[in-house]
Amino acid sequence: MGAFDAVPGGIAGVFLIPIGLLLVIILLAGKGSMASGAALMLVFFGGNPDEREASGKNEGGWIIDLALSVTPSAWKKAYMGERDAEDGEKVLLDLPAWQGEQARELVEPEAVANVKSMQLAPLSVEGLADPVDTCFMSLHPAPGAAADLPPIVLIHGFDSSVLEFRYIAPKLVEAGMRVEAMEWWTGGFTAREPFIQALAADPSATPWDLIRKHQRAFIKRQLGDQKCILLGASLGGAVAIDFAASHPECIEKLILMDAGGESYAQPDPFLTALAADPVTNLFQWRANNGLLPYPHVWAKEAGWRQALRAYLKSGGYQQRVNPTLIKTVPAPTLVLWGEEDDVLSPQDVYKFQADLPNCEAVLMIPKAQHAPALENPSFVADSIIAYVKGQPLPQGAPMPAKA
Repeated sequence: MGAFDAVPGGIAGVFLIPIGLLLVIILLAGKGSMASGAALMLVFFGGNPDEREASGKNEGGWIIDLALSVTPSAWKKAYMGERDAEDGEKVLLDLPAWQGEQARELVEPEAVANVKSMQLAPLSVEGLADPVDTCFMSLHPAPGAAADLPPIVLIHGFDSSVLEFRYIAPKLVEAGMRVEAMEWWTGGFTAREPFIQALAADPSATPWDLIRKHQRAFIKRQLGDQKCILLGASLGGAVAIDFAASHPECIEKLILMDAGGESYAQPDPFLTALAADPVTNLFQWRANNGLLPYPHVWAKEAGWRQALRAYLKSGGYQQRVNPTLIKTVPAPTLVLWGEEDDVLSPQDVYKFQADLPNCEAVLMIPKAQHAPALENPSFVADSIIAYVKGQPLPQGAPMPAKA
């Protein structure tokens, strides 16, 4: 082993580490955890993702404690608060082979119920050569309990899954609502390879166009021509905005929850593309060391790392979803936001309020950060149910101070 091989980034890392540590100290002193995480990423996670993984550089190391110290809320709390660690031998779940080995180890009751509700079906998607094996859940009220309401379609965030909604989905069904949700590209157990191949084969192809077409194929399969309530969380909010702007005929109402669109957790598209390799390396390093959001059970799925890299190389959703597009969304919209969101600014609610043509209400979610469906699920579910039924919304947290 060379003198610099043990140092992340090799010889460049030797010179960059002092600068990086200084940046981390400065950022931790008051610049925010997301910026601190970016400094760590650029300093310690450079290099080709495949080569780095093969070399073993993604394994363990002293940097784990440092990484945890700058981890934003969306990777903590309900995400990292439960590790499914138990004394003694675990009883593995009896699941289909396509759900992999990691999912079989789940013990949290809500996660177990959710993963058991998952289905897999091939969907033909415009622009893709092969059908996409799509993971989804379709939950219906008990016979006689269905309310006269449109179904709700839930769109999860970046590198997430329908497990993100495991606390609120049962409450929505109990209220008489039909709940549909699929795992879109980069997330969960949905196949990634058809998207990766399409993007590699056609330089003009974009992730957002293919994701939108995938969502359309799913909604058409599940609902036909019936209109739905569409909810998008985090980056899934940008997915929802894009879909609502492109297919208004499908949407009864729109709900955005701590949504990307006015701002994003990543930098501008050029820098996002430039940082694709170190960001991908960071995700793989977190996966290898058990530091991805709980319960992240798809990191061993084929193409997971490659899909993350391909998405980032595209520059991301800020290439498509921005204030200009938001101003074209006709659907009546509710904006939900965690009052303490430390990933996207709570002040973004004012931008959505100003730019959405039909913003009916803005509601700040108390005791929640960037993952309200996990951090305050009862309030989120109650808010959705009230909005869909046309009832008064619950009392939310105070609106943020304007900049």
